[in-house]
Amino acid sequence: MSLEKPSESGYINPFDLTRSLSRFEPASPVNFPPPETANSMVTGPETSSLADPFRISPKRIDVAFLPALVRPESLLDRTVILTDVLRATTTIIHALFNGCQQVLPQPTIEAARACHARVANSVMGGERGGKIIAGFHQGNSPLEYTRDRIGGKSLVLATTNGTVALEHCRTAKRILIGAMINLGAIAGQLTEHDRVTVVCSGTDGHITSEDVIFAGAMVERILASTIPVSSGKNNSTTEFTSAPQVHHEHLSDLAAIALNHWQSTSRAIAQGAKLSQFFRLARGGINLVKIGLDADIEFAAQIDTVPIVPELDVADWSIRVPTSPTIVG
Repeated sequence: MSLEKPSESGYINPFDLTRSLSRFEPASPVNFPPPETANSMVTGPETSSLADPFRISPKRIDVAFLPALVRPESLLDRTVILTDVLRATTTIIHALFNGCQQVLPQPTIEAARACHARVANSVMGGERGGKIIAGFHQGNSPLEYTRDRIGGKSLVLATTNGTVALEHCRTAKRILIGAMINLGAIAGQLTEHDRVTVVCSGTDGHITSEDVIFAGAMVERILASTIPVSSGKNNSTTEFTSAPQVHHEHLSDLAAIALNHWQSTSRAIAQGAKLSQFFRLARGGINLVKIGLDADIEFAAQIDTVPIVPELDVADWSIRVPTSPTIVG
């Protein structure tokens, strides 16, 4: 894929970069060799991760642009932040904030129906092609999950991308649910000791710009809140910064790419652009506009409006908000 040329100011115009990512349409979704084949390509521990597309970078902060880029065993000691900005993770966060008891993510329609039959006081939500599934109570719009509709109930959710992506993250130490609406809340739970991988759900097996934007914003928040560097005042004083000189020590290449994409976008926002404009240019946003769900894009483009951090309990495969924040150090 070829990106637009940098502007005279020295960085790629974020509108152009977002269009480039949105136009990236390989003949079929990204497919990689099976793990046993990929493993045979690795000759030793120092081999570049490019030799094994399933290998997560040893850097402290990493990003996977698609779930297919994650090899389960590489997540064993890592905190995963799973995102599907348009719309699954935004919907999950909003539903739980409005009093939903738990979200039970399901990989298929059949699994969702079976789960609903087992769980009392539950509703089925989900989509295929962005539209509500026949026979389900609600779709995948965060706007549907108001307190009067979901408060005190369990949500059985089956979406095309987000709930399926969770299956790739089962082996992680923790699995947090992230979107632009709870960006700061997640950053507040992480410490300098956490090894973090942001996993983007994508759309139908393709990279999506809105998820990469979230990943970059998350990387920036983590750097700003957990990376101490000398302030230059004296040896005992530190300040928290996202200064470029610390990036190479903590970020994988993909994390750095995501960060650059977000920072280019945020510069345009500072000049008057709206984040929702970028989301509309992305694959997921284009799909939502086509089916008349532009309001969902506006909602998902809000930043730091929800103070909760949902977490997946792998043992019973349910997403809840812990009664008290869990900070792992």
